[in-house]
Amino acid sequence: MLVYHLPGTLDTREADLDLLWEAGATGLEERAGTIRAYFAAPAELPGPVADGEWREEADQDWQAEFRRTLRPVRAGRVTIVPPWLRGEVEPGQLPLVIEPGMAFGTGHHETTRLAVEALSGLKLAGLGPNGTGARVLDVGTGSGVLAIAAALLGARFALGVDIDPITIPIARENAVVNGVPAGRVRFEEGTLGEGPLTFPEEGVDTYDVLVANLYAELHDLLAGAYAAEVRPGAPLVLTGILTARLPLVRDALAREDFTGVRETLDGEWALVTARAPAR
Repeated sequence: MLVYHLPGTLDTREADLDLLWEAGATGLEERAGTIRAYFAAPAELPGPVADGEWREEADQDWQAEFRRTLRPVRAGRVTIVPPWLRGEVEPGQLPLVIEPGMAFGTGHHETTRLAVEALSGLKLAGLGPNGTGARVLDVGTGSGVLAIAAALLGARFALGVDIDPITIPIARENAVVNGVPAGRVRFEEGTLGEGPLTFPEEGVDTYDVLVANLYAELHDLLAGAYAAEVRPGAPLVLTGILTARLPLVRDALAREDFTGVRETLDGEWALVTARAPAR
């Protein structure tokens, strides 16, 4: 078996992954800070992904090994599990079933778990107009795990947006698998800064919570748009941030007058929460 070892993680090198697929990779996985790309034959790789190393390895049933080692991920009141482990969810926990590998965000990365934990702590069922449930915007939704988690945790409505059209049908399928009604969660291709992201409530054009699992550089770029999409004082939950890039996010939130900034660290990753500025 031919395996290309590329330094980095699936999150930190997300922009490069399409290059591996286009070069003929038959599968990708992350282990201990290294991306493993499986190929049937040697391939010529473009410059952005040419910093890896080819290795010949013994054939192994990697899918069976992956399924054997995968465990449920507990994140606050939610437990994220693959379909074959649903029966292992502890009583009292909300199961969130995600098929690994369908799109980014399976819950097994620190950034996704941190974000679900933060949503779990917000008591979403009591937020929103007259305490009828929060309206949540999930930016860079990927597999839809954060929007679906919000709905399971009591959000009145969640909208997940992503610039990658491939993720949208996957997120919709995940919502169906988890029994979330179409009226409570929606997934659309798009981004911020192109006008208000509206939802099925006449006269309402802001959200009660915004969550985004993106790179620090994108948080910096979108900080102003975050403020425009949420009501004054609304909770902001940002993750996908390498601790070395925290200053960039801090400066962006200060620039846009967000308040109550707090940070949670987990290894090399960070989650940042804040409150939207008053208008």
